[in-house]
Amino acid sequence: MDADENRSIKFANANLHNALYLGVLSGDRDVSVVGWLRTTPDALSKAAAAWGEFRQGLHADPALNIRPHDRLRARKLAAGQGRSRGTSGRPGPSKAEKWSYRYVLRRGIDVIAALPGTTVGTACGHGLHATATTDALLKTLARRQAVEETTALAVIRMSSAVTAYHRLTPGLEPTSLDALPYGTAEVDSLLEPAEFVAYCAYRHWARLHNRRLLPNWFPELLPGADGPLEFGSEAASR
Repeated sequence: MDADENRSIKFANANLHNALYLGVLSGDRDVSVVGWLRTTPDALSKAAAAWGEFRQGLHADPALNIRPHDRLRARKLAAGQGRSRGTSGRPGPSKAEKWSYRYVLRRGIDVIAALPGTTVGTACGHGLHATATTDALLKTLARRQAVEETTALAVIRMSSAVTAYHRLTPGLEPTSLDALPYGTAEVDSLLEPAEFVAYCAYRHWARLHNRRLLPNWFPELLPGADGPLEFGSEAASR
């Protein structure tokens, strides 16, 4: 038996889901950023439960008006958008309430840093469309898994309407939601903190490039994050 045959058998017999990557896209026309959580099948439920506890705390917070089924959108929270708790008929939140909604983003990143069995990573595509950045990231992660002689599953939310599913083997193998061996509710719930990571990483990039004066929470709260993996013209010139 030659080395290639032996390697193929190792992959065929391996647990196809040694790891699970859950990623979300953020950015603008100049840069596309993927933020992801890397977890394992054993840790998935624990991580989802920890995020659920964070959400429950938000529902009970008297400074906020976040309901159980609300989706936490990082970009909207950063803008201070949310329901007012007052009864004055004001169409939006007060100045103090806006600050509370913005601070949810920092609170969330703090929780993400401590999610059990979970690590965080980011990738930046300079001058690349979101699809090209995602493809470059998936190929990089697949090569990592090949070196480790393990395989993984990647779920990347490209937009609110498009989510891509791939098995990371020695190559890339597209798959579907129906093929997930995990509870889809748990996977979906952890795409929410992945969005927090993606948007805060994008804010960090924007600040470094003098785009906006924004709180720089990302390196403070997630100093051990993997990356950023960089793709595109700017990355090639370094």
